[in-house]
This record gives sequence, structure tokens and C-alpha cells, in this order.
Amino acid sequence: MNPRISQDDIIYFIITDRFFGSNKKNADPSDKLIHGGTLDGIVEKIGYLSDLGITAIWVTPVYKNIEHIGDAEPYHYYWPQNFEKLDSRLLDGTFLPQNTEMETFGKFVDKCHEKNIKVVLDMVVNHAGYESQDNFDTSWFNRGGTGDIKGELAGLPDFNHDNPDVLHYFINNIEDWIKKGKITNIRMDTVKHVEPKFWHYFKAQIRGQYPDVSLIGEVLFEGLDDIGKLLEYQNYHDFDSIFDFPLCTALRSAFIYDGSLRTLLARPRLSDNEPPGILDEDNSFKNGYRNANKLVTLLDNHDLGQRIMSHARSKHPGTGEGLNWAKRVMKLCLGALFTMRGIPQLYYGTELGLEGWKTENGDQDMRRDFPWQVIGSNNRPKQQFSKEKEIYEWTKGLINLRKDKPSLRYGTTITLWSDDLVYAFLRISTDDVSLIVINNGYLNMPFPLRLMLNNQVIPKAVIDRITSGQLKHWITGQPLGISNGMAEVTVDSKSIDIYVQ
Repeated sequence: MNPRISQDDIIYFIITDRFFGSNKKNADPSDKLIHGGTLDGIVEKIGYLSDLGITAIWVTPVYKNIEHIGDAEPYHYYWPQNFEKLDSRLLDGTFLPQNTEMETFGKFVDKCHEKNIKVVLDMVVNHAGYESQDNFDTSWFNRGGTGDIKGELAGLPDFNHDNPDVLHYFINNIEDWIKKGKITNIRMDTVKHVEPKFWHYFKAQIRGQYPDVSLIGEVLFEGLDDIGKLLEYQNYHDFDSIFDFPLCTALRSAFIYDGSLRTLLARPRLSDNEPPGILDEDNSFKNGYRNANKLVTLLDNHDLGQRIMSHARSKHPGTGEGLNWAKRVMKLCLGALFTMRGIPQLYYGTELGLEGWKTENGDQDMRRDFPWQVIGSNNRPKQQFSKEKEIYEWTKGLINLRKDKPSLRYGTTITLWSDDLVYAFLRISTDDVSLIVINNGYLNMPFPLRLMLNNQVIPKAVIDRITSGQLKHWITGQPLGISNGMAEVTVDSKSIDIYVQ
């Protein structure tokens, strides 16, 4: 197993404290205190992750954090006071030594690798925990900043990376985690708040000496108009990947809140002056991403206001018909995530339709405990939890399909049709083809959509595979309809149909 994140991977994001541990308590979602999830708990539940099809886990920071601040504890572990030790609260002694040296995390990585699960460690260089300035030289911090690049984030003491001593400390600290903690993948927190000079040093020293260590940056710009800002990090600072928040926004806006697919996702290409959709920005020759296929794609995470199922329930409240529509759009969102370009990331519990909201009291409801009471001894939802079971089985099926089809992992994307309600596209790789058609309307298609296979855009070998009947529906096995050299599909309301070789 190559431990570096690649397009073969399905990343599963875990807030460690909210997942599992031998002494974990299931508390009220509004509780701001530590619940007791541990790295040992993740090791214990690797079987669940493997059965789902996960190939990589991203875990929240493991540094020694502050104890309390007011009525809150650092259950998310983003408030470090010592960057050189693990927090003892993340270890319960079940599978790992209760030693807080970096080498203990290396043992955690080893146990994950034994099960063919890669590890992404969440790292922080931007700030220290509240009231922890005394642990560092007072000259290391920005003072009275604006909150943008130079300045505090949520009142946290903000390191000044224009100070060479700060740069030297964090570059060496990261190197220690790589060597002692066996880190091969880094998710870097709050990237846009770190002074640009840091990335110059990181690129020269860490990327130079450890070229096999992958860097995924969290740059929280969410709109189509923000892509130019994101490009700076992938193109100029040489990040391996960044999170595709603009696509996340577009998928949510389109499938849950009924936005136009041709303006949000991809233009029809009928004329050159059409406004581009999010996928039209993938062209590096037109000031787009250097490589959009390496972006980490997602539907939700711990910071984005609501979990994706909560968005669906906000749009479609109630039981009965409301819940059925919510499940339908949830499955549509997941279908798009696993068939579009990029490296898909699931937020823990999304595969069960777990809900959560950001409230005036904070983010903790967005970070609920994983509902292990739903999961049976076979690592699947119990029969009585029908909503969770339906979404889980759909997600597992999509993951298995993606892992089986090179076109869904590596394939070039070719738009075949785009309008307000329908988007159809091909994913083509060397020896594999997939056709995906989305109906975002609330009515079934009244007649088949006929898709022209343009030989000026699509290779003849691909057209031959399609027209010779090699593509079949991924669930039913029904062959793709072909008439007069055109593909014909009829898709139900708020649904995605996938045809594969």
C-alpha cells in the first residue's frame, strides 16, 4: 500500500472525541465538553470503516491541548498548548501505549496501515490554544491584527510566521511528526490565515526533503468567484490538494435548493459567452485549477453550518413524503460526489444521514457523537433503522462502484448535456467508460433524453463501446438504450443514473 493520498482513495473525516473510545460517554449534542473518543477507539472500529470501503481516515489534531476555557473543553483538539506531545485524553490504553510521545501516533498509523487504511493528520501552525501564550516566546505572536492573514482567528493567539524563529520551530516540529509519528499525509488547518512566507519554507524544506508527504490545505473559500484565491495555494504554494468548497456549495445549491445545473455545474457549450459552471473552471489553460482531479471533494464537514442531511431536512421537513424527498436528494448528492472528479471525503456519520446544525451556542451539534447504537454486529445498520440503512447501503454501493471503475477515479469528464434540470456527462479512462445522468426535477422524465455522441469530442473507441451495448445500469444491469447512434436514458425525479462497462 502506498500510504500517500491519491485518486484511488475514499477519505473519512473523524472528530476523534466524537467517534468511539472504551470510556466514551454519549452526551447531549449541545455539550461542549470532551466525550472520551480516542485513537484506540478508532483502531477498534477499523472493521466498520473497512467494510464501508474507506481507504483513508483524516483525524483531528492530536497535540496536547488546554484543559478548560469557561464552560468548554477542546473536544475538537484545535486549541494546542504543546505541539510536541499527544494529548493523554486521546489515549485509553486499549490498543496503544498511554505514552504521549509522537512515537505513539506512529503506532496508531501502523495499526491503520495493517488494515490498509491510510492516515491524514490534521495539523495546526496558525495559532495556539486560548491563554497558552506563556508556553511560547511572547515575540512569536501577532498583536492587534485584522483577522485576515495577520491577526487572530476567533480570539486564538495568532503566530507570526514572518518571524524566522516561528518558521524554524514549526518546520522542525512538522519534520519531527513525519519522522517519529510516521506522518505521510497532512491536512493543514486555517491555511489562509498563515503568512505566505511559511509556505515558501514548507515547500523548500518539507516538500524537498519529504517528497512523499502529501499536503491537503483547508482554504475556506466557498464560492465560484473564489476559485482564483484557491488557485494561489495549489499553483503557487504547491499544495498537493485543497478542499473543493466551491463544488460543495454548488452541489448543495443545485440538488437541495433546486438551482440551475447549467449555471452551477457546467454550461451547455452552445456558445462561447455562456457563464461557466463550477466544473468549467477545471481547465488549467483558462486560469483554472492546476489539477482538479486531485481536489478533495465533500458534501459537509465540521465547519459548514449544517450537515448535508440537515440541509435536506430543512428543505423537506416532516415525516412521510418529506423524509422520502430528503433521502432522495441526499442520495443524489452522494451519487454526484462519487461519480465526479476529485478525491471524495465523507464526514463521519454522513453515510447514515446523521444530522447537525451550527447554532448560536457554537458548532458542537455539527459534531454529534457517532450513533453506534444504530450499527449491528455485522458493521451495518440494524433493520429497524430504515433511514440509516437505506443511505448506508447506497453509500457503500457507490464506494464499491468507484473503487471498481477506473473511469470514476481517473477519467476525463466530458459534458454531454446540460440544462436547468438535467446534467449528463461521461467519465472516460484508458479502458473504461461511465455515463452519468442526473435529473434534478421533481417529476420523472416524460420521455427519453437523447444524447449525441460527438466524434469531434469523444474518441471513436469510446463511442464504439457505448453504441455496441457495453454500458449497463450499475444496479439493475439494464443495458443503456441506443437509437440511431445516440444514447437514450429516462431518469426518475431527483435521481442519478449511472451506466458502466
